[in-house]
Amino acid sequence: MAQALRLLSPPPPSPSLPKLPSLPFPPRPLPCRPRPRRYAVRAAASSPHPDLDLLPFDGDASGPATTSIDVDSVTEAELKENGFRSTRRTKLVCTIGPATCAAEQLEALAVGGMNVARVNMCHGTHDWHLGVIRQVRRLNEEKGFAVAVMMDTQGSEIHMGDLGGATSAKAEDGEIWIFSVRSFNSPLPERTISVNYDGFAEDVRVGDELLVDGGMVRFEVIEKIGPDVKCRCNDPGLLLPRANLTFWRNDRLIRERNAMLPTISSKDWLDIDFGISEGVDFIAVSFVKSAEVISHLKSYIASRCRDK
Repeated sequence: MAQALRLLSPPPPSPSLPKLPSLPFPPRPLPCRPRPRRYAVRAAASSPHPDLDLLPFDGDASGPATTSIDVDSVTEAELKENGFRSTRRTKLVCTIGPATCAAEQLEALAVGGMNVARVNMCHGTHDWHLGVIRQVRRLNEEKGFAVAVMMDTQGSEIHMGDLGGATSAKAEDGEIWIFSVRSFNSPLPERTISVNYDGFAEDVRVGDELLVDGGMVRFEVIEKIGPDVKCRCNDPGLLLPRANLTFWRNDRLIRERNAMLPTISSKDWLDIDFGISEGVDFIAVSFVKSAEVISHLKSYIASRCRDK
C-alpha cells in the first residue's frame, strides 16, 4: 500500500533545474476543453483493487492517505474497470473522414478511446474541416471527453489530382494511363490523371516504376510526350483522388523527386492560418527537411497568437 501511495505522490522539484523563460505571448486557453471531473484516490482494502480506490472528490481529503486527480470520462471508466496500474498510456489518433464525421460516430470513437481527432488537409474544404472541429469541441463540452484536434498539412508530397470529380477509378492490368501536368478546364480525358508537380515529366524516366498510395497500384513508365507521361498498369487496383505518388528506379526509391518542393507550401500556410484561427491543438507537418522549418513554423504560430 505504501508503495502505491508513493507512486501517486509527485516527486519534489529539483533545485538544480534552470528556470524556464516566460512565454513571449500570453497563453491561450483551449476554446472547448471541458473541466475534468476530480476524483480522490484512496487506499482501501475493501475495494475491487485492494491497493487503490477511486472515489468522487467532494473537497474532503480526510481519512486514509488520499490524493486527488483530474480525469476525463474515458479515463474515469478505465480506472473503474481496470484499476490505476492498468490504465492505458498509449494515445490513439483517429483520422476523421466522411464515414466518421457525424456526432454519433465521433462519440463512438471517443468512447472507444480516441485521444486525438486528425483532420487531413489533403482532402475536404475548410468548411468541412470546421464542422469536424466544432463537432469534437461540442462532444468535449457536452459529454466530458478530452479529445484533442490535430490538423495534418498536405506537405510537398507529389499527388494525383481529383480524378475529374469521380470518387475512384479502377486501373486494370495492362491498361495505358496518361499522367499529365497540364491544366484541364474540361472533364479529364479517359484514363488521364493530373499531377500536382510541374517538374514531373522532366524528372521521370522511361522504365521508372510509379507507385500510387505506397503500392496499391503500380505503373511502368513507357513513354514521355511533352507534359504527358504514358504508363502501363502492371499491378491493378483502385485509384483514389489526391493519392500520393512515389517513383522507383532499378528497385530503389527515388527520393529527390520532391527535393525542390517546399516543405510548407502556399496551401499549407493557408491551412495553418485556418488551424490557428480555430484553435486546433496540434499541427502536423510532413516531409520536413530541416529543423529550420520547425523553428520557422513555431515563430509564425507565436506571432499569430500574439496578434489575437
